[in-house]
Amino acid sequence: LLNKSEIDMQVATAHRYPRSIKRFRDEASQMVTLNEQVAQECIYSLPRKEKDQATGQWVIKPIEGPSARFGEVIASAWGNCRAGSRIVSDQGDFVTAQGVFHDLERNVAITYEVQRRITNSSGQRYKADMIGVTANAACSIALRNAVLKGVPKAFWDDMYVEARKVVMGDVKTLANRR
Repeated sequence: LLNKSEIDMQVATAHRYPRSIKRFRDEASQMVTLNEQVAQECIYSLPRKEKDQATGQWVIKPIEGPSARFGEVIASAWGNCRAGSRIVSDQGDFVTAQGVFHDLERNVAITYEVQRRITNSSGQRYKADMIGVTANAACSIALRNAVLKGVPKAFWDDMYVEARKVVMGDVKTLANRR
């Protein structure tokens, strides 16, 4: 009952103070492009080995996308929402995290689950500290995914592109960054 009354109050408040898409876009854009360091936090990049189709050689190519920090900015600027993550399973070789995003104004709720392996290459289970680190990472990823599915991509995709531009710099800053 307590949880229901809290949510009902939040929904009523959201309807009294509706979001402005313009304000959301202005706030989020301002946050993700504030400076180079903030913009870097909004992007993740992981190196992955991939076989080059033309040469047949293994090459390292980055996998890149919006980071958990970017998801936090989007949720904060979106407003009238609840978001969170938790571990729902820690059995066997994997830990499973669930991210939840609930748009109180539109009554749209998204849940997203992420699994992360908690064994090494020999199949031995990680020690407790490493399981904790892996679980936290899974929670961050699940939350980011839920938020970025709950807020339509059309509203934030160009902001991600702008954050990348801030990180890359321009012709004037290229020499310094090298």
